[in-house]
Amino acid sequence: MTHHPRLDSEETVGSDVLDRGDEADRGVDGIRIVHLDKVFAAGRGQEFQAIRDVNLAAPRGAFVSLIGPSGCGKSTVLRILAGLDRATSGSVMVNGERVEPGHATAGMGIAFQDPALLPWRSVERNIALPLEIQGHKNDAAVRDLIALVGLAGFERSRPGQLSGGMRQRASIARALSVNPRFLLLDEPFGALDDMTRRHLNLELQRIWMQRATTTLMVTHGIAEAVLLSDYVAVMSAHPGHVVTMIPIDIPRPRTVQTMSTDAFHAYVDRLSGMLFSVSGEDRDGKPASDSGRAVQP
Repeated sequence: MTHHPRLDSEETVGSDVLDRGDEADRGVDGIRIVHLDKVFAAGRGQEFQAIRDVNLAAPRGAFVSLIGPSGCGKSTVLRILAGLDRATSGSVMVNGERVEPGHATAGMGIAFQDPALLPWRSVERNIALPLEIQGHKNDAAVRDLIALVGLAGFERSRPGQLSGGMRQRASIARALSVNPRFLLLDEPFGALDDMTRRHLNLELQRIWMQRATTTLMVTHGIAEAVLLSDYVAVMSAHPGHVVTMIPIDIPRPRTVQTMSTDAFHAYVDRLSGMLFSVSGEDRDGKPASDSGRAVQP
């Protein structure tokens, strides 16, 4: 089991703790997001603020899940972390390096809900693609990844010959092919049926435990977040900001039996209550009263 220092919620999201300047930032490992804002032009001189003052910190090697209401800006945060979008203000650092838009973050792998495999390439050639782009060839590493994600025997299959779950395994293997120090996952199992999703959750945990890669996953699945994560960060409705981050203190490896335990259900219920609260509704779908918003910082 990988151990990480426990992070107090105020330390994790509190702007007074995170606002320590560039000199402090350079020595920080893991994920560090400070005062992040993103405003989009909405046409006719209008603007839409997707996220506001997002603050988040997690240690190197941690698995962090980001949950929140639909449209709260989770994927916007992930795209900024990936260097695919530019923040309006604020800063983002990964493993002690500042993320710059338009520049690939060193040692980063990414997988989206759509596996986006090239249909004319075999499984092994799809997985090898990032290595080819970098000018490296490592057939042994590709074979190891195919075995790691359970696709041995399907090396020469095309994506159209695979199930949805198998295509997603290939996508994750491709993200791991560069031996990333930082892994971004945007709803990687969102399009799969419940049984396949649960199985791949356990497979992802197994892979992550072997690699101890700093990981941030965007998900709508509360149980999925609890099963996989060291920390679960909860975002408010848009303009989204992180209202709290909960350490998940359940021993690894976590199994199907783990999901039946009182501790697991307690975390799921706690996070479900927080999501209802930040969405502005109670569990009966009625507007939440002010007293029900205890998760606000």
